Amino acid sequence: MAGLVNGLFSGRSGISSHGIAIAVVGDNISNSNTTGYKASRAEFEDIIAGGQTAGKVVGSGSQVSGVTSVFEQGTMEVTGRDLDLAIDGNGFFIVENGDQRYYTRAGNFKLDGEGYLVDQSGNRVQGFPVGGTGALEDLNVTSITQQNVATEHISITGNLDARDVAIPGGAASIPATAETGGTASYADLTQAAAFQTVVDVFDALGASHTVTAYFFKTQDGTSTQDSEYTVKLYVDANEVEGTGADGKPYCVGTTTMTFDGNGTRTNAPVPPNSDISSTVQWSKGSGATTIEYSFSSFTMYSTNAGITSITGDGNGVGAITSLSIDKAGQIFALLDNGQSSVIGTIGLANFANQEGLERVGTNYLQESLESGAPIIGQSGSGTLGSIESGSLELSTVDIASEFVKLITLQRGFQANSRIITTINQLLNEIINLT
Repeated sequence: MAGLVNGLFSGRSGISSHGIAIAVVGDNISNSNTTGYKASRAEFEDIIAGGQTAGKVVGSGSQVSGVTSVFEQGTMEVTGRDLDLAIDGNGFFIVENGDQRYYTRAGNFKLDGEGYLVDQSGNRVQGFPVGGTGALEDLNVTSITQQNVATEHISITGNLDARDVAIPGGAASIPATAETGGTASYADLTQAAAFQTVVDVFDALGASHTVTAYFFKTQDGTSTQDSEYTVKLYVDANEVEGTGADGKPYCVGTTTMTFDGNGTRTNAPVPPNSDISSTVQWSKGSGATTIEYSFSSFTMYSTNAGITSITGDGNGVGAITSLSIDKAGQIFALLDNGQSSVIGTIGLANFANQEGLERVGTNYLQESLESGAPIIGQSGSGTLGSIESGSLELSTVDIASEFVKLITLQRGFQANSRIITTINQLLNEIINLT
């Protein structure tokens, strides 16, 4: 009699556990088109009632010990939309709503009315803004029009032709220009210089100025002395406060570079880390701007002189026309003044036990004791995957597999229901004996 009753409990627990498992399958199928969704599965375990004799243990059915999210890589769907992001590999995007932090694989982001990068629920995406504290912060694309306006650093890389001949008289023969009361023109400088290049810089108000760098060979190299070039930077005199508006070249900085017989530069930049520190009081109301120029990577070989790269900061003032995000998670803004700049970098998080994260809905996961603390960094660092812009990660639900599971679970549910029906009939037989 006791065995029959125990069979009733087994059937009841089987119905309950299979019902939960069917609900998990239904949840998976329902989320087959949810961005970044990870399929779940029910974990079954058996039940043993207490007080049984060794060698005569009869189980009391099954139960669901937990529901596990299987974190496998989802298929990438190419959307072509710049703010659609997917993670190829480990990691989660981080979003915040006030003091509440969530983690998600859904990267269908957008901009809100204040210029913040947010998810579809309006929670702000976290990252590392340029000029930030180094900790996770909100990412705002409008900050580019408020920061990094003036140019502060310029680095120019190139080669000077070793076949150039030094100008007679050396540095003393360089034509005198407006800053010393001279009358030399740009044509005079071009005739005397071995090479020249131009670079655009921005003052504190965002106005653009053209700086022309002239390279004068002032000493030929010999077996006992290095070759020497004198570098001078010029702007139009009318762009500098208090110099007049004649448009003649005005020198705003100078330095020398020496090269040995192997074409390698031999003198260190002065001041440290830059060759020229130029402070200019620009006209038209701009404050004084200090710009450091570096020529540390220049070479001198017997080939045509040329520039290989010019890099610098400062963006001027302009409206954002488009955004792009690279694999490292860096957000680039293209401005209508032709400049571009990095706004910040999207942050990612990973966990020692991803399956320990707690689902809270709306594509969000939360940290738990089982997941461990988040490991936060940038795309491609440590165990973190790379960011794919213009793509979304699809749900990992396999519809065919889910329906196969549904069939087997349905059979299990029906079989457990039949256990209860059969035992009920047997109990009726016992009652009829009386």
